[in-house]
Amino acid sequence: MRSEYELMIIGGGPAGMTAAVYAARKRIDIVMISEDIGGQVATTFGIENYPGFPYITGPELVDLFRAQMNQFEIEKYLGEKVTKLLKRDKELVALTQSGKEVIAKSVIIASGARPRKLEVPGEDMYRGKGVSYCATCDAPLFADATVAVVGGGNSALSAAFELSRIASQVYLISRRAWRADEAPLVEGVKGAKNITPYMGYLVQEIEGDDMVKKISIKSRETEERKELAVEGIFIEIGLSPNSGFAKDLVRTNEQGEIIADCNTFTGVPGVFAAGDVTIVKDKQIVIAAGEGAKAAMSVFEYLLKGR
Repeated sequence: MRSEYELMIIGGGPAGMTAAVYAARKRIDIVMISEDIGGQVATTFGIENYPGFPYITGPELVDLFRAQMNQFEIEKYLGEKVTKLLKRDKELVALTQSGKEVIAKSVIIASGARPRKLEVPGEDMYRGKGVSYCATCDAPLFADATVAVVGGGNSALSAAFELSRIASQVYLISRRAWRADEAPLVEGVKGAKNITPYMGYLVQEIEGDDMVKKISIKSRETEERKELAVEGIFIEIGLSPNSGFAKDLVRTNEQGEIIADCNTFTGVPGVFAAGDVTIVKDKQIVIAAGEGAKAAMSVFEYLLKGR
């Protein structure tokens, strides 16, 4: 491995891999640093909204992304976590958890986001086996099924309403009163005959065999416990952007998402950001890939001016 590159890509999800392909085709000298390849897509149960594929599993799509990226000579530090990104004179420096120091003229931050978890027994065991963190991605797979949605904000109510048009029964479980700020959405959920709300309940456990079979909940007020038979559970309590390593270098919003313009520029010379780690609206695979492509083209223009 060399010590300095033209471009450093932090993250190996759809945004990062697409950026790598576009940048490599421009003959940019690239290094990728990522804890894994695929990000959230690698654990997605099934995908029906990615162009060109009526249905494909998350791991299958990741393999296709990876195969295309691997056609190019891209140096990679995989299994590495960036702990700090800083600017040293005109150089951009990434420090990793294992003690490596990687230097580049430009950076694309494509480190994605991670779903906020319930941290209850069974959640990790049944991820991809009935437990999902994306109703937009996985709702169509649960046609005529009984499902639960956990959360009380806009994303949870939106998921419940979307699922009410597909599933036979939807349980909407929230620990407190709904916090959704879109009146039509709230009215739509209230008007759906197959949505049963459990407001003021905490999830205790997720159980099943090969797939999810039931969810246990407890009332915060009475401590009454209930077991609901379900075939799917959608956890919609938000995302946490993987941006902590860059917080001293770039601007972020209250949620920690990196603020970047429509060309993916962060305002820091040489630093661009793409995908779920940014403020871009809607966290979808196709959007992340498109933002990654834009970031690579912005980097090419930046490097061209500096040559």
